[in-house]
Amino acid sequence: CLHMYRAAWPWFLLALSGAQAALRPVAERLDGACGDGPPGPDDLASYWLVSTWHGHADRTDLNELREFNVRPLLLHHCVVQSNVGEFLDKAWMNGLSVVVELQPQLFLEPTTGCFVTGFDCYERIKVAYRQMLNASGIWSDDKYHPAVQALLLARDPVALAATLGGSGPHAALLGIVSAWDGVLGAEMDMGVARPVPLDITVLLPMALPSRTTAADACFRKKASQGGCAGSHSLRAMYVAAWQEPGFMRTLDLPDLTRRGFWPPDSTARVEEAVYVPHNDVFSSFLSRWVQMFPGSPSLDEIVTYLRQFQEFLPSEYAESGGKHSSLVELNNTW
Repeated sequence: CLHMYRAAWPWFLLALSGAQAALRPVAERLDGACGDGPPGPDDLASYWLVSTWHGHADRTDLNELREFNVRPLLLHHCVVQSNVGEFLDKAWMNGLSVVVELQPQLFLEPTTGCFVTGFDCYERIKVAYRQMLNASGIWSDDKYHPAVQALLLARDPVALAATLGGSGPHAALLGIVSAWDGVLGAEMDMGVARPVPLDITVLLPMALPSRTTAADACFRKKASQGGCAGSHSLRAMYVAAWQEPGFMRTLDLPDLTRRGFWPPDSTARVEEAVYVPHNDVFSSFLSRWVQMFPGSPSLDEIVTYLRQFQEFLPSEYAESGGKHSSLVELNNTW
């Protein structure tokens, strides 16, 4: 069960909710271009078609959400087993946009999944995403296909990390930041035109385990004044992404800051590490981030969560404009 939301900051905040719909014949799903079932072992991505959502009996506050500039949307899951470019063309011609989702195997595959090998996902995701851009029809002529709206890096990476020896949320967030860094690296390699219109998202629980809470004095301070994230997941994501890019070591300057996990031996205790990116992940976070909420938060819970995040932002970021907000219901069955 998921819901999608966004407020007037530089994030398009996403939450998903999951009522089941009657199964439709494959041939009727975008003229047969939208397949059913789980992705295959060689698939790097699956896809979500985005359309207008009119709500249901259990969610009667859509008009109130619209007053907060929140658009209700419905996401339909698709496995595309033939030509991805043709699928995107058909979606575009039918007035639909698409969210691309990376597959969990990139993070959890034994011996090669980047969460399994220490949570530094830069190289793994950079290679996979560059392969997607080269072959899938998502990108051509130095730009993304106009139907592609957002990239979903992972669904609930906190839960994924917990399956690997009990790794905590900080490890999951660093893994996501490094995966984001890999996406930016692949875009740079492929010459994707700037500014990039594609938003980036991940499903995080609203509350994370934390040593500090909203009752602590640091929670009432802005990030630039020594404020803490507490259990607030979006604040924690901000903290994880807030690092300037590092530099490659050279023979002439061997002591420059390395890229990746820091200190160099910190992958053994990832909960105490920071991730130094190759690219400007923080600026990308400010302009492209999409937040996903699990469950079915109430309007008051959503507004409180977003207000607490706005109070955490330094003043130069808190006044920035943003895209329309969206509340989304996830349909995984058609």
